[in-house]
Amino acid sequence: MKGFFNLFKRSALELKSIRCLSVTALLIALDLAIKLTTTVDGSDSLHISFAFVALASVSMLYGPTVGFIAGMITDLLGFVIRPSGAFDIRFTLIEALGAMIYGIFLYNMQNDRWMIPRIIAAKTSVVIICNLWLTTWAVASLAGKGFLAMFPARAIKNIIQLPIDIVLLSLLLPVILKIWQLNPAHKRVIDENLLFCDGSVGKAMIAMTVIIMIIVISLGYVAQYLSDQIKDLKSTVKSQSEQIEKFDTEISEIYSQLGLERPEVSEEAE
Repeated sequence: MKGFFNLFKRSALELKSIRCLSVTALLIALDLAIKLTTTVDGSDSLHISFAFVALASVSMLYGPTVGFIAGMITDLLGFVIRPSGAFDIRFTLIEALGAMIYGIFLYNMQNDRWMIPRIIAAKTSVVIICNLWLTTWAVASLAGKGFLAMFPARAIKNIIQLPIDIVLLSLLLPVILKIWQLNPAHKRVIDENLLFCDGSVGKAMIAMTVIIMIIVISLGYVAQYLSDQIKDLKSTVKSQSEQIEKFDTEISEIYSQLGLERPEVSEEAE
């Protein structure tokens, strides 16, 4: 635990560096540019954006404390530049929390065999904690809808996009890290790796197992929910079909009692 809290302390000390502030400001501007120009809005609750790469880069280079602050600034500036509805501090905190999670997993990352596992763990954790649970809860409360009613659609979207996001991070973060390390001032003595290093393989495997289990449980819930929805829909269609047949029989009987011939319904009228 001491190493965990020391991670935040070391990240906070990065704020003393002018270089840290400059690079962070540049990446915040890049995040805003991507978010405001390339975000795809699927619906009121579904948005697709690749701006997370910039925040993940901040957290990778300068840690969870700087990442958390950068996440808050990014969301606040985004709202000021392009307001979308009433301001809600929950979304700002969720954005900041996501950046902090990237920092917990990626800070002090090296171009070694643990890079990809750390990226997978970081992105998956952000998706599960921030996208699937916290953001769904916030959006559902604002829209006046139930959490469970919105969860399946958001889960499907995030689970489909997760491999794409992981591949994107796996391609870009190593390049960003190599460019950043070209400056001799950025060479660091790594004295801590929370989960992913040769000395803590067991912890890394436990973390990955927990993440995979959560994904499997989420997928199982979504599958069960969709199955129940399909059953309800089939039941409704069957009930309505029976009602239509009943009405049709009653109408035929009325025509018969009146001694009238029921007119044929043309295909165009149908």
